[in-house]
Amino acid sequence: MIQQDMTASIRQDFGKGASHRFRKEGHTPAILYGGKKDSVALSLDEKILTRALLKLHGQNAVVNLHIEGEKGRTHHVLIKDVQKDPISDTLIHVDFFEISLDKKITLEVQMKYTGIAKGVDLGGILNISAQTIKINGLPLDIPDEIVIDVSPLDLGGQGFFCKDLEIPENVTLEEDPERSCVSVVAPKAVVEEVEEELEGEEGEEGEEGEEEGEKAAPAEESKAPAEES
Repeated sequence: MIQQDMTASIRQDFGKGASHRFRKEGHTPAILYGGKKDSVALSLDEKILTRALLKLHGQNAVVNLHIEGEKGRTHHVLIKDVQKDPISDTLIHVDFFEISLDKKITLEVQMKYTGIAKGVDLGGILNISAQTIKINGLPLDIPDEIVIDVSPLDLGGQGFFCKDLEIPENVTLEEDPERSCVSVVAPKAVVEEVEEELEGEEGEEGEEGEEEGEKAAPAEESKAPAEES
Protein backbone atom coordinates (compact mmCIF):
# COMPACT_ATOMS: atom_id res chain seq x y z
CA MET A 1 0.00 0.00 0.00
CA ILE A 2 1.22 3.48 -0.83
CA GLN A 3 1.98 6.07 1.83
CA GLN A 4 1.35 9.81 1.86
CA ASP A 5 2.64 12.46 4.26
CA MET A 6 0.30 15.19 5.54
CA THR A 7 0.59 17.90 8.15
CA ALA A 8 -2.26 19.25 10.29
CA SER A 9 -2.74 21.62 13.20
CA ILE A 10 -5.02 21.19 16.19
CA ARG A 11 -8.27 23.13 15.85
CA GLN A 12 -9.38 25.03 18.95
CA ASP A 13 -12.56 26.69 17.66
CA PHE A 14 -15.70 24.67 16.92
CA GLY A 15 -19.16 25.20 15.47
CA LYS A 16 -20.49 26.16 12.04
CA GLY A 17 -19.21 29.72 12.31
CA ALA A 18 -15.67 28.61 13.11
CA SER A 19 -15.69 25.98 10.36
CA HIS A 20 -16.91 28.56 7.82
CA ARG A 21 -14.11 30.91 8.87
CA PHE A 22 -11.51 28.15 8.54
CA ARG A 23 -12.64 27.35 5.01
CA LYS A 24 -12.72 31.03 4.07
CA GLU A 25 -9.10 31.30 5.22
CA GLY A 26 -8.09 28.36 3.02
CA HIS A 27 -8.19 25.58 5.60
CA THR A 28 -10.28 22.40 5.77
CA PRO A 29 -11.64 21.13 9.11
CA ALA A 30 -10.92 17.48 9.91
CA ILE A 31 -11.24 14.95 12.71
CA LEU A 32 -8.87 12.23 13.86
CA TYR A 33 -10.35 9.25 15.71
CA GLY A 34 -9.80 5.53 16.26
CA GLY A 35 -6.71 5.65 18.43
CA LYS A 36 -6.40 5.04 22.16
CA LYS A 37 -7.15 8.69 22.92
CA ASP A 38 -10.24 10.79 22.33
CA SER A 39 -10.93 12.23 18.87
CA VAL A 40 -8.94 15.31 17.90
CA ALA A 41 -10.25 18.24 15.84
CA LEU A 42 -7.77 19.27 13.14
CA SER A 43 -7.26 21.82 10.40
CA LEU A 44 -5.36 21.27 7.13
CA ASP A 45 -4.29 23.53 4.28
CA GLU A 46 -7.02 23.13 1.65
CA LYS A 47 -4.76 23.37 -1.43
CA ILE A 48 -2.21 20.87 -0.14
CA LEU A 49 -4.97 18.51 1.03
CA THR A 50 -6.78 18.74 -2.33
CA ARG A 51 -3.60 17.85 -4.26
CA ALA A 52 -2.98 14.89 -1.96
CA LEU A 53 -6.55 13.61 -2.33
CA LEU A 54 -6.35 13.87 -6.12
CA LYS A 55 -3.13 11.85 -6.05
CA LEU A 56 -4.73 9.17 -3.87
CA HIS A 57 -8.09 9.08 -5.67
CA GLY A 58 -9.48 5.54 -5.84
CA GLN A 59 -6.56 4.02 -3.93
CA ASN A 60 -6.02 2.72 -0.43
CA ALA A 61 -3.24 4.64 1.27
CA VAL A 62 -1.70 4.98 4.70
CA VAL A 63 -1.42 8.66 5.53
CA ASN A 64 1.49 9.58 7.78
CA LEU A 65 -0.17 12.43 9.62
CA HIS A 66 2.07 14.89 11.44
CA ILE A 67 0.34 17.21 13.91
CA GLU A 68 2.04 20.49 14.66
CA GLY A 69 3.33 20.60 18.24
CA GLU A 70 3.73 16.80 18.50
CA LYS A 71 7.47 16.41 17.97
CA GLY A 72 8.68 13.01 16.86
CA ARG A 73 5.20 11.48 16.61
CA THR A 74 3.43 10.25 13.50
CA HIS A 75 -0.18 9.13 13.30
CA HIS A 76 -0.79 6.38 10.74
CA VAL A 77 -4.29 6.95 9.45
CA LEU A 78 -6.75 6.01 6.71
CA ILE A 79 -9.01 8.52 4.99
CA LYS A 80 -12.48 7.31 5.96
CA ASP A 81 -14.67 10.10 4.61
CA VAL A 82 -14.37 13.22 2.48
CA GLN A 83 -17.21 15.75 2.38
CA LYS A 84 -17.45 18.18 -0.53
CA ASP A 85 -19.76 21.03 -1.42
CA PRO A 86 -22.13 19.64 -4.10
CA ILE A 87 -22.08 22.93 -6.03
CA SER A 88 -18.55 24.31 -5.74
CA ASP A 89 -16.88 20.88 -5.21
CA THR A 90 -14.68 22.43 -2.51
CA LEU A 91 -13.67 20.42 0.55
CA ILE A 92 -15.91 20.73 3.61
CA HIS A 93 -14.56 18.13 6.03
CA VAL A 94 -12.29 15.06 6.20
CA ASP A 95 -12.35 12.11 8.61
CA PHE A 96 -9.09 10.34 9.50
CA PHE A 97 -9.13 6.90 11.16
CA GLU A 98 -5.99 5.97 13.10
CA ILE A 99 -4.61 2.44 12.68
CA SER A 100 -1.64 0.39 13.88
CA LEU A 101 0.81 -0.82 11.27
CA ASP A 102 1.28 -3.96 13.39
CA LYS A 103 -2.39 -5.03 13.39
CA LYS A 104 -4.22 -6.66 10.49
CA ILE A 105 -7.17 -4.91 8.89
CA THR A 106 -9.60 -5.67 6.07
CA LEU A 107 -9.84 -3.25 3.15
CA GLU A 108 -11.62 -3.04 -0.19
CA VAL A 109 -9.00 -3.31 -2.94
CA GLN A 110 -9.59 -2.10 -6.48
CA MET A 111 -9.60 -4.61 -9.36
CA LYS A 112 -7.74 -3.63 -12.55
CA TYR A 113 -8.58 -5.46 -15.77
CA THR A 114 -6.00 -5.34 -18.56
CA GLY A 115 -5.80 -6.63 -22.13
CA ILE A 116 -8.52 -7.36 -24.68
CA ALA A 117 -10.41 -10.62 -24.26
CA LYS A 118 -10.57 -13.02 -27.24
CA GLY A 119 -14.33 -13.14 -26.81
CA VAL A 120 -14.59 -9.37 -27.21
CA ASP A 121 -12.85 -9.61 -30.60
CA LEU A 122 -15.56 -12.11 -31.55
CA GLY A 123 -18.32 -9.65 -30.70
CA GLY A 124 -18.80 -10.43 -27.01
CA ILE A 125 -19.06 -7.96 -24.14
CA LEU A 126 -16.72 -7.89 -21.15
CA ASN A 127 -18.95 -8.35 -18.11
CA ILE A 128 -17.22 -7.08 -14.94
CA SER A 129 -18.99 -8.23 -11.79
CA ALA A 130 -16.31 -7.34 -9.20
CA GLN A 131 -14.91 -3.82 -9.02
CA THR A 132 -13.32 -4.40 -5.62
CA ILE A 133 -12.50 -7.34 -3.35
CA LYS A 134 -11.86 -7.56 0.39
CA ILE A 135 -8.32 -8.39 1.53
CA ASN A 136 -7.07 -8.84 5.09
CA GLY A 137 -3.51 -8.24 6.23
CA LEU A 138 -1.09 -5.77 7.73
CA PRO A 139 -1.81 -2.30 6.29
CA LEU A 140 1.44 -1.94 4.36
CA ASP A 141 1.17 -5.50 2.97
CA ILE A 142 -2.24 -4.98 1.37
CA PRO A 143 -1.73 -4.33 -2.37
CA ASP A 144 -2.87 -1.12 -4.04
CA GLU A 145 -4.78 -3.15 -6.65
CA ILE A 146 -5.28 -6.64 -8.04
CA VAL A 147 -4.50 -6.97 -11.75
CA ILE A 148 -6.21 -9.49 -14.05
CA ASP A 149 -5.25 -10.06 -17.70
CA VAL A 150 -8.53 -10.81 -19.48
CA SER A 151 -6.90 -11.71 -22.82
CA PRO A 152 -7.58 -15.49 -22.52
CA LEU A 153 -11.32 -15.10 -21.91
CA ASP A 154 -13.48 -16.53 -24.71
CA LEU A 155 -17.08 -15.75 -25.63
CA GLY A 156 -19.43 -17.73 -23.39
CA GLY A 157 -16.52 -19.52 -21.73
CA GLN A 158 -15.60 -19.71 -18.09
CA GLY A 159 -14.56 -16.38 -16.62
CA PHE A 160 -12.29 -15.53 -13.71
CA PHE A 161 -13.40 -16.18 -10.15
CA CYS A 162 -11.96 -15.03 -6.84
CA LYS A 163 -10.25 -18.41 -6.50
CA ASP A 164 -8.28 -17.61 -9.68
CA LEU A 165 -6.79 -14.35 -8.36
CA GLU A 166 -3.09 -14.06 -7.61
CA ILE A 167 -3.05 -12.79 -4.02
CA PRO A 168 0.23 -12.06 -2.17
CA GLU A 169 1.11 -14.79 0.33
CA ASN A 170 1.23 -12.44 3.31
CA VAL A 171 -2.44 -11.41 2.97
CA THR A 172 -5.71 -13.35 2.79
CA LEU A 173 -8.75 -13.03 0.54
CA GLU A 174 -11.98 -12.28 2.44
CA GLU A 175 -14.33 -13.33 -0.36
CA ASP A 176 -16.26 -16.39 -1.52
CA PRO A 177 -13.79 -18.26 -3.78
CA GLU A 178 -16.63 -18.94 -6.23
CA ARG A 179 -17.54 -15.27 -6.60
CA SER A 180 -17.37 -14.27 -10.26
CA CYS A 181 -15.04 -11.39 -11.16
CA VAL A 182 -15.20 -11.09 -14.95
CA SER A 183 -16.46 -12.98 -18.02
CA VAL A 184 -17.31 -12.43 -21.69
CA VAL A 185 -20.99 -12.65 -22.57
CA ALA A 186 -23.00 -12.44 -25.78
CA PRO A 187 -24.38 -9.00 -26.66
CA LYS A 188 -28.00 -8.41 -25.68
CA ALA A 189 -28.97 -7.92 -29.32
CA VAL A 190 -27.68 -11.40 -30.21
CA VAL A 191 -29.52 -12.97 -27.28
CA GLU A 192 -32.76 -11.21 -28.24
CA GLU A 193 -32.36 -12.34 -31.87
CA VAL A 194 -32.00 -15.96 -30.80
CA GLU A 195 -35.05 -15.65 -28.53
CA GLU A 196 -37.10 -14.15 -31.38
CA GLU A 197 -36.09 -17.02 -33.67
CA LEU A 198 -37.14 -19.56 -31.08
CA GLU A 199 -40.45 -17.78 -30.53
CA GLY A 200 -41.02 -17.72 -34.31
CA GLU A 201 -40.41 -21.45 -34.59
CA GLU A 202 -42.84 -22.12 -31.75
CA GLY A 203 -45.44 -19.90 -33.44
CA GLU A 204 -45.09 -21.77 -36.75
CA GLU A 205 -45.51 -25.09 -35.00
CA GLY A 206 -48.67 -23.81 -33.33
CA GLU A 207 -50.15 -22.62 -36.66
CA GLU A 208 -49.40 -25.98 -38.30
CA GLY A 209 -51.19 -27.74 -35.44
CA GLU A 210 -54.25 -25.51 -35.89
CA GLU A 211 -54.36 -26.17 -39.65
CA GLU A 212 -54.18 -29.92 -39.09
CA GLY A 213 -57.02 -29.65 -36.57
CA GLU A 214 -59.19 -27.72 -39.04
CA LYS A 215 -58.60 -30.35 -41.75
CA ALA A 216 -59.51 -33.15 -39.38
CA ALA A 217 -62.77 -31.51 -38.25
CA PRO A 218 -64.70 -31.76 -41.60
CA ALA A 219 -63.64 -35.36 -41.95
CA GLU A 220 -65.15 -36.13 -38.58
CA GLU A 221 -68.33 -34.24 -39.46
CA SER A 222 -68.73 -36.24 -42.73
CA LYS A 223 -68.77 -39.45 -40.74
CA ALA A 224 -71.71 -38.29 -38.65
CA PRO A 225 -75.09 -39.95 -39.62
CA ALA A 226 -77.74 -37.80 -41.27
CA GLU A 227 -80.75 -36.92 -39.20
CA GLU A 228 -84.04 -38.69 -40.11
CA SER A 229 -86.74 -36.42 -41.48
